[in-house]
Amino acid sequence: MIAVDAPRPADPLHTADPLCLDAARRAGDARYDPDLDLLLSPAKPNPIHTRIVTGSAHPPRESLSYALALLELDRAGDRSIDGESRAARAARVIGAVLALQDTDPTSDTYGLWPYWAEEPLAEMSPPDWNWADFHGEVLSLILLRHADLLDADARERTRAGLGHAARSIIRRDVDLDYTNIAVKGTFVTLAAGALLGDPAFEEYGRERLRRLHARLTAVGSFAEFNSPTYWHVVMQALTATRQYFDDPGITPLAADLERLAWQHFLARWHPATGQLTGPMARCYETDLRGTPGVLLVLQRVAPETWTRLTADTLAPNVHVAPDAVIDYRIPDDLRPLLDEVAPPATGHETFSDTHYIDGQVAGISAAAAAGIPSLVLPTTGTSWRDGALTLGTVNFGDTWLQRRPLLGFWAEPGDDPLDPATPARHVGVEVLRDGHGFAGGSFSAAQNGGDVLWAVSLATPSGDAHIHLDAIAAGEAVPTRELLVRFWIRGVDPAAVRVDGIAPGAPSSFDRARRVEVRTAGVWIEWSLADARFDGQERTARVRVGDSGIEIEVLWLGVDAPRALVVDALDTTLAAGRLRMAAEPQEDAATTASLSSDAVELATAGLRLIAPVLPGSRLEHARIARRNLSR
Repeated sequence: MIAVDAPRPADPLHTADPLCLDAARRAGDARYDPDLDLLLSPAKPNPIHTRIVTGSAHPPRESLSYALALLELDRAGDRSIDGESRAARAARVIGAVLALQDTDPTSDTYGLWPYWAEEPLAEMSPPDWNWADFHGEVLSLILLRHADLLDADARERTRAGLGHAARSIIRRDVDLDYTNIAVKGTFVTLAAGALLGDPAFEEYGRERLRRLHARLTAVGSFAEFNSPTYWHVVMQALTATRQYFDDPGITPLAADLERLAWQHFLARWHPATGQLTGPMARCYETDLRGTPGVLLVLQRVAPETWTRLTADTLAPNVHVAPDAVIDYRIPDDLRPLLDEVAPPATGHETFSDTHYIDGQVAGISAAAAAGIPSLVLPTTGTSWRDGALTLGTVNFGDTWLQRRPLLGFWAEPGDDPLDPATPARHVGVEVLRDGHGFAGGSFSAAQNGGDVLWAVSLATPSGDAHIHLDAIAAGEAVPTRELLVRFWIRGVDPAAVRVDGIAPGAPSSFDRARRVEVRTAGVWIEWSLADARFDGQERTARVRVGDSGIEIEVLWLGVDAPRALVVDALDTTLAAGRLRMAAEPQEDAATTASLSSDAVELATAGLRLIAPVLPGSRLEHARIARRNLSR
């Protein structure tokens, strides 16, 4: 049974958060284009899916969220805008969005929308199948909450659009390890089944929820682990499922998964900084303050301690319209963990069993590897928290720009995580090719407390800017000027930095460094290089010190004119070393690096790491990484 009664203002499940609604109103009203009944938005750089990356264009997804906000405002009594009814404008916007949906059941892109009205699905590179799930969710919320505000024609067209989206979702039947889309599509199909009276939709949604519940509770974690944006997406869909359904076969399962999502979040939550420590499977903004969806959830469930956004500080943002109508809650027994500074501890979590098969550019799920011989390597995370300090790493994985394979934060005395003027102080790593995040690295780490051994090598075949949509085939020559491993340390006064024992000041640059040390009132960080080579030739580190941070780069390749880079043809190529974080300076401790024909073994007191050194496939690198399991 689904809650489809007319909204009841006194019912908290049918009221809207005024802060979110105001932010969506400000964004939507300012960008509404009456000529197309869509929003006009700036196009942002995007390496995949779309060729529209500059200028302005009309996005259907944002426009649909604006329609939801218009209806919520009308329901709340703010019924007119520019001399017309908000509900009437909402109906036109919905109609304009639905006109952009592919409604041909024989089409490969059936049920989808383009990113922009100006770019048909056939011109995208490639279309984004997730758009059925994202649009379907908002259509569901519109029908659940405001069907009575739409005239008969608009209501039927909205129902039809939801049906097309649900059929697209079912036809795709996404892998359950694609966590955020698996959860969102479950809500959409359940809602479509109830709203449209279609038993096929409802049964699919119920079965998928049962499978999700069985898988996630058995594993106890998420394949898209510790991802701020997608934790918010998952929490939004799970909460909506619990909120809008009153069904013993649905509600308890959604509530179980809601709790699991909170436990997953809290395992890496760091109250002293108001940040999530590493590692992260997918991340768009390292500083959590750049992910307003997460901040809104936190202040909804813990307003007395975690209110960071107000009408003055929450920027206009139409994407928060769905958040306005989601009843976020945290289990009572977990609520104290948002505020308590946990005692010093190192946590370990197995996120998933990742399968590696010949020819794949990245690890895949068990479902994707079904029937294919594969090597299974658990993807595990280690996260250390000690008062104002925290640091986390993943054991093995690729270096797609959305990954945070190593990420730590700290707070200085006097830092206030609620004060937007407090800088985010963090350390992390990335691999770049010609200035963009490069997915072709293989990252390995071993961690004990704040002590990490790390190594990076190159995989082939691999993704480039994306994990797989722009794959570089084995043996393919790619014109390249620059290829490097970069560590960053942000939020540091230059006076606290030493490079090979020298106080550099800022701005400054060193070209042959092997050790960087940071000493402040709140943290001691030591970065050291044990070994680095490119095509068999030794490399050192280039260090740049600026007013607010440090960049430490192992420059594998740096040439003025593009070089035809064939990764397979390279000899030994690696960067390996150690990173230590503590509240006080630690004693010097030697780190050894022993090279064999295919691997490097790093060792220091209490830690060992074996990592690949030759360019090779993900499967070959995973075989080497498995050697760490026997230790």
